[in-house]
Amino acid sequence: MPAKRPEPFGNMHFRVEIDGLQETRATEVIFPEARIVAAEDRSHTMHCGPLILRRGMTDSRAWYDWWDRARRSSHEEAGRGVAVVVLDPGGRDIQRWGFGGCEPVAYLLSQLDALGNAVLIETLELSVGGFELLS
Repeated sequence: MPAKRPEPFGNMHFRVEIDGLQETRATEVIFPEARIVAAEDRSHTMHCGPLILRRGMTDSRAWYDWWDRARRSSHEEAGRGVAVVVLDPGGRDIQRWGFGGCEPVAYLLSQLDALGNAVLIETLELSVGGFELLS
């Protein structure tokens, strides 16, 4: 059994993996809020908020193209699996969350400002069918 890590994980070392996409780098991940919803019959269901991914805009169209296909589709495509992996400073996997049935619901670019010098940020908001802590 591996030794327990005595310190909290840092939030700056991570990787995003999206089924079927090569360009998955991200600079920010906002995890979905997950709530347990109780029904009158005492059963429980889970409600998940959106998974939000952000990155600096490059010449990659992967996120935009996925969102564009979703908005133009006349039929529902199966959602993609997304994994968010927290890494240690040496680049080894520490924790992995798996998000199933993810579909783009919003796409956003940050503002342009001729007086500024900030990075243009691309944001992809995904609906989430569910998630699990995998490791």
